[in-house]
Amino acid sequence: MGEKHLLNLCSFILIIILTVSCVSAWARHDELTSEVVRDLGWLDRFDEITVTEYLYDDPSIYQTKIRYYNDKQMELGPSDFYFHALYEPILFYKGAKVGSKISAKQILIDFSNEPDWEMDQNLQLSWMQGFSGESQGYRHMYYPTLSIHIPMGLWAQGQTPERAEHFYDMAKIAFANKDTYWGFRFLARAMHYEQDMAQPYHTRQLYWKFLNGEDPYYGTIQTIKNYHFTYESYIANLFRLEQQDVVPKRLISALRYSLPVQTEGPADLAKYIALRSFWRSSETMKLSMDFFGDKYLGPGAAAMTSEEFFTDIHRDDAVAQAFNADIERRVTLVGKATKSILEFARKDLNLDEYKE
Repeated sequence: MGEKHLLNLCSFILIIILTVSCVSAWARHDELTSEVVRDLGWLDRFDEITVTEYLYDDPSIYQTKIRYYNDKQMELGPSDFYFHALYEPILFYKGAKVGSKISAKQILIDFSNEPDWEMDQNLQLSWMQGFSGESQGYRHMYYPTLSIHIPMGLWAQGQTPERAEHFYDMAKIAFANKDTYWGFRFLARAMHYEQDMAQPYHTRQLYWKFLNGEDPYYGTIQTIKNYHFTYESYIANLFRLEQQDVVPKRLISALRYSLPVQTEGPADLAKYIALRSFWRSSETMKLSMDFFGDKYLGPGAAAMTSEEFFTDIHRDDAVAQAFNADIERRVTLVGKATKSILEFARKDLNLDEYKE
């Protein structure tokens, strides 16, 4: 019996060490952001910002093409269902061409997804990045102090707070140079990392019920991926239907009526949101299993189908009510993170008095 328990423990550690985690936090940062900034009247004065070229040196990111404008923006109707957006968030941004005009709100919306566009991939950051889905996961996941995770035990792990601080500092440089476009675009990047911290799959390394006894390695890895992607897909599609007035606007209301918190800075805020997210993450994952059922248990890959989604959104049983209430709390935390970083920037950078 002792050898069996030791084997199980070794398998558990091996899973954590070798698991390549899903590193997309929210499938559509842009749609979530659009509902938050809608009511922020102080941004309205920035309605005609000239798009400027990228002239900054940032050796901390993976150097990829800087995108400004997408003339083939993908749109989805009420009867559409998407899963691929989790892998290709770049399809949905619009942007504006260099030299043209764009509003601050549109910059924040369009480029809130930008940190998921390859800039954090293919980097050698730390020997610990393999425990969080390589370099992108290491920058988009953060396990708070006193949460149990490998390899750091009870010490905080991940770079998300530092990345939020990094891009906020770049925003300060841009605004100081009167480069308003890149000031808000860097701010959108910082905001992305704050929003990531509201996603429970980015603040808890592993939920014990995801362990697959029959296949402790591949089965557990695939189970985590299946439920993570299904959770994101369900919320993204549900949110889209709310925006199109197909279902009641519970998530939109949660975003719009969320309240900001005072913070000492972007890193401090990221840690605060991460801790709030972690506190109830096991409840979120349990409700995910209760709501979606066991069809997403590994070792096989499984994804929610369109038929399953359009059936599930009309459920009103006790499990569905608890699950949807938990989603509302999660989305409220996204709104809190977004409003808090923007309000901090407004005061810290004196944006009410800012002039180009």
